[in-house]
Amino acid sequence: MWPVVEVLLGISMLLISMLIHSFGMYQVMHRFEVNWPNYLNARNEFRRQLYFFFLVTLILMTHLTEILIIATVLRTVHALPDFRTAFYFAGETYTTLGYGDVLLPPGWRQLSLFIAMSGLFTFGWTTGVLVRIVGKTYDAQFAHLDHRRHDGETQRSARTPHAK
Repeated sequence: MWPVVEVLLGISMLLISMLIHSFGMYQVMHRFEVNWPNYLNARNEFRRQLYFFFLVTLILMTHLTEILIIATVLRTVHALPDFRTAFYFAGETYTTLGYGDVLLPPGWRQLSLFIAMSGLFTFGWTTGVLVRIVGKTYDAQFAHLDHRRHDGETQRSARTPHAK
C-alpha cells in the first residue's frame, strides 16, 4: 500500500476513535452530573456504588466500541486474516500491551502507530473522567466523617477558654 494512503487511513481511524470517545465520555459525564444529586445524599452506599459501576461499564463499552471499529477497518482492508485476529490485534495495540505475536503485513504496519496513539489519548481522557467521578463519589461516601471531625473541633473550641 502507498504510505500516504496508510497514513491517511491511520489518521482517519484516530479521529474516528476520538469522536466515538468524545460521545462516550459526554454521555458518562452528562449522566453523572444529571443524576448525581439523586445519589449524593443517598443513605444506601450500595446504590451509589452500583451507579458508579454503571458509569464505568459505559466507559468500558466506549473503549470496546473503538476497538471494534479499528478491528473492522483492519479486516476490511485485509490487513489480518480474520476478524478474531483483527479484534485481538486492535485491542492489544490500542491498550499498548504489545505482545507482538500478531503483526500487520509490511504495507499496513504504520497503522499500529495510530492505533496506539488513539489508545493513549482515550485512556488519558478516561482517566480525567474517572478522577472526577471517583472524587465526587468518595467525597459523598465519606462526608459523614468530615462532619464528625468538624463537629468535634467545634465542640473542643467551645470548651477551651480563649486567651485575651
